[in-house]
Amino acid sequence: MIKHLTLLLAAVLPLHGFPAWAEVRQEVEMKVQNRSQKTFLGAPSATPTEYGEIPNGFVFDLYKVEYETDKYMFDFEATNIGLNNQSLKSEGGRPGDMMWKAGYDKMPHLFSNEARSPYVYVGEGAMRLPGAWRNAAMQSSFNTNVSSALANSPFVPLGFDVETANLDLRFHPAQDFTLELGSLRQTKRGTRAQPAAFGFSNAIELAAPIDWEANEAYLDMQLAKKDYQLAFNYRLSDFNNKIPALYWDSPKRLTDQYINSSHYSAGDGTSRGAMANAPDNRAHAFKLEGGAALPMNSRLSFEGGFQRWTANNDMMTYTPNREMGLGNATALAAGIPFDAFDPLNRPASTVNGRIDIYTYMFKLTSRPLSWLKGALTHDAYIMENRSDQYTVPGWAVFDNVWHSQTKTTPREQFREDKTSLKIDYDVVSWLSGDLGLTHKYEKRTREISKGREDEVALGFQVRPSKELFVNASYAFSARRGNGMDISSYPTDVSTNSLRTYYTEAPGLRRIDVADRNRNVARVQVQWMPGDASVSLSARISEDKYRLGKGDPTGGDPLVYPEHMGMTSDMSKSVGVDFMLPVIGSMEVDGYYTFDMGTRYLKASQTAAAGSSAYAFAGEGGSPLAVMTADPRSRWETRHRDRSHIAGLSMTFRPLAKLKAMLGYDITSSIQTADTMHAGSLASTETDPYRSFPASRRMLQTARARGEYKLREDLTLSANYVYEKFDASDFGFKNVPLRDASNGSIFLGVNSLRNYYAHTVGTGVNYKF
Repeated sequence: MIKHLTLLLAAVLPLHGFPAWAEVRQEVEMKVQNRSQKTFLGAPSATPTEYGEIPNGFVFDLYKVEYETDKYMFDFEATNIGLNNQSLKSEGGRPGDMMWKAGYDKMPHLFSNEARSPYVYVGEGAMRLPGAWRNAAMQSSFNTNVSSALANSPFVPLGFDVETANLDLRFHPAQDFTLELGSLRQTKRGTRAQPAAFGFSNAIELAAPIDWEANEAYLDMQLAKKDYQLAFNYRLSDFNNKIPALYWDSPKRLTDQYINSSHYSAGDGTSRGAMANAPDNRAHAFKLEGGAALPMNSRLSFEGGFQRWTANNDMMTYTPNREMGLGNATALAAGIPFDAFDPLNRPASTVNGRIDIYTYMFKLTSRPLSWLKGALTHDAYIMENRSDQYTVPGWAVFDNVWHSQTKTTPREQFREDKTSLKIDYDVVSWLSGDLGLTHKYEKRTREISKGREDEVALGFQVRPSKELFVNASYAFSARRGNGMDISSYPTDVSTNSLRTYYTEAPGLRRIDVADRNRNVARVQVQWMPGDASVSLSARISEDKYRLGKGDPTGGDPLVYPEHMGMTSDMSKSVGVDFMLPVIGSMEVDGYYTFDMGTRYLKASQTAAAGSSAYAFAGEGGSPLAVMTADPRSRWETRHRDRSHIAGLSMTFRPLAKLKAMLGYDITSSIQTADTMHAGSLASTETDPYRSFPASRRMLQTARARGEYKLREDLTLSANYVYEKFDASDFGFKNVPLRDASNGSIFLGVNSLRNYYAHTVGTGVNYKF
């Protein structure tokens, strides 16, 4: 490859009148490595990292070529050549006149190579099951037979590759004018887990296919004068999903049926499942921005933008279940008004999605005094949803049961206006500070339609000496909503008492709309005495959520009036890194970071009308599944994430031509969930306050590397790496691959395989 590139450069560059070959510089780095790995728990294979290969044998790490004169330059760099995470990039042109860049990058994401799945993708969005799964014996005793059938299924990879190619051009036709344009193409192909299931039980996960591409293009024009500047930008993004819809065989049924409502939970009414994937879409974005100098060291900046997002895919039918039609008596009794499987009964043949976005910003900056600077900014983001709305008489739940209810598809809309003032000031030569005030107003189509947030931020920078620097800041913000509108919440009516119950919990406010108080504090200290350096940092933030205005009970005392969901979220972080020169030519580097996140959540079980003496005495009849948040069934839990990341390395040069490095890194994390309070209905355990088992992960890496400069242009190297990974995950360890009592298919995946590995390698770096 090097020979071919050398001949290419020798032939092409002289044609352009460039000086001859002596001005070309090249660099090559190659190595040979061997990796041995031991994986525990009997897994057939394991990948220690989801990014890239860790191959045995010859590795082409780097090839680099540079060519430069006073009129032209050319660079080319290739890394990991031949591997599944390779990268190629080049740049060239005449500086100040015309420049170009081109690149190609391939990045894999392999999550598991040991999943089992019986499905085979046959194209056109269809997943098929082999004959061993499509028989009466499997259907009659599904839970018993699924284990043995899956054990004979092949392994399938769970992961995808992302490939990106780009080309950028930059022209400078005039002294004050610059023109840039370029394009990018990205593809994503592979598989993903958990895209669909059959009802609430006996769920079948699919290693579903991924195949899409995105093409982007841009145009930038800039005019930069002394007293004013203007710029115009255009962006185009075109997304094409080659699998717009996914259909799969049901392992529980060969033919469609609809005989009762139990199919909703059993998931065995239809012979096929169906699901829409991400639709084809296109986005256009325009932006005009500029600025002008004003008197008194002031400047006015502005920008305005418009975006249009569109999506137009074929609309799917209500269901692929051919028994959901007028010819089925059960479906007819459920109120079905037409053959739901017939494409002619769709609300429209295509989905016409359209969103318009308007943005604008004005900013005035001024420095009236040498020690005082201020900036006043107002910006807005307006999203208007102009998608077609469709009114439907009902829908097919999991393609198994028809639910009659006239509904119109919603259109989410959003607007945010933010005004901020920031003042920077120098108190004395060694002390400066800043003060920021921000007011934000939001309007959206949510249960809390309007809200505001005010923030005050204060910071100081202290430099008592040239070796010491301290930066500290604190910010407080308060977000408040205008009240909660629950008029659109789904309800159900008791046939005995004619009481209206909510079938969703109005007390559950999402954290993006709940009232919130936020405190954030940061401090950073940097000390650089001589050739050494030490840096310390700390950060703490806390969010407190509360109900705010509005009655979440709707005037119903049986709806518990509390804030459900997240009530508090706190994160803390401290870190230190240092570099210390030691005797001789030795240098020691180290770092340590500790992070801890603590979240408190409040939740409630669903109380059923007729089953709770506390809330529903005298109701009688069959219970209704209503969300009433009985206080005796309330849960309060604390979730904590703690991580330690540390490393220490030593670099020394015992000889002028010899450089050696030793290092050790460790990453450790612990996740826990503690039940702070569990009501009497929440658990029958004697002690309902027991903590769940912790989930732990630890990765340790020890490495050694040596380099010997044989000549100025030739360096030999050797390296050794030891890795050890240990994990215990509460969320995975109790999920069996398969047994007769559990019909759920979890693809057989356990992504946490403990392992240790040794890697030994040797390499050469040659510059010529």
